[in-house]
Amino acid sequence: MAEAEFVRFLEAARSDPGLLARYSPMDLPRVLFHARNDGFAFTEDDAERVIGRLEADVVIHKDEEPFDGSSTLWRHMWGTRYLDYLVDHVVARYSPEELA
Repeated sequence: MAEAEFVRFLEAARSDPGLLARYSPMDLPRVLFHARNDGFAFTEDDAERVIGRLEADVVIHKDEEPFDGSSTLWRHMWGTRYLDYLVDHVVARYSPEELA
């Protein structure tokens, strides 16, 4: 399943600061291109589905907040690169077992 590939990419970015630093400044089309060259097989749709589920789960279940504009999670993306936000404030909230 390609969604699992995107999760594998996020876990790799979390565990390898060099990988995160390399991908962080890229826009999504460049991430998709380079990730494929690095052995990750996922699409934009796969990434969107995974991100949506992870963010919703953090807001609703982990933070126990309403899923709306008042969520504290959204504040973490202000002024930061999106991949950094995902790795540092979303993926970081999960154990490897939870991501599996």
